[in-house]
Amino acid sequence: MTRFYKTLLIIILASQGTSSCRAYLGFGIVDTTFTPARGYMEVVACRDAATLLPILQAHVLPNTIIHSDEWRAYRRAIALPNVGAHRTVNHSLHFRDPVTGVHTNHIESYWNRVKLRFKIMKGCHRHMIPSYLDEFMWRERYGQTRVQALQGIVQDIAVRYPVPH
Repeated sequence: MTRFYKTLLIIILASQGTSSCRAYLGFGIVDTTFTPARGYMEVVACRDAATLLPILQAHVLPNTIIHSDEWRAYRRAIALPNVGAHRTVNHSLHFRDPVTGVHTNHIESYWNRVKLRFKIMKGCHRHMIPSYLDEFMWRERYGQTRVQALQGIVQDIAVRYPVPH
């Protein structure tokens, strides 16, 4: 199973009618066995290995092949127990490595879908960003439309709280 990951600066417009922007760091992982790729995201305080590698380990399956750029924090990813291989692309030379074919286009596309959702919402409150990311991930798995979302919620409640007969 191949998964890609990358950190990215997420720019979210302030939601109180101002034109100012605030920047937040987000960490994202995508599973490319799905079309479109499904992901996991969370807001992080910094982009160092001590922050990112535990998140990566917690959310990848054994023998996962990681594709990333050459950000310094990713260098020790290969040492994680669940990582089977770590392949990189040097973005100062290529967006897609011409020899190995390694790229980070899947995670870039995933972040663009997330940012589009924030644009449609016309911004959001800072303290709600983790909740909005959770909703985005939930909807991509269980309910793209309102009807699917309602059905997904009902099914999830039925699984979590079974009615005894």
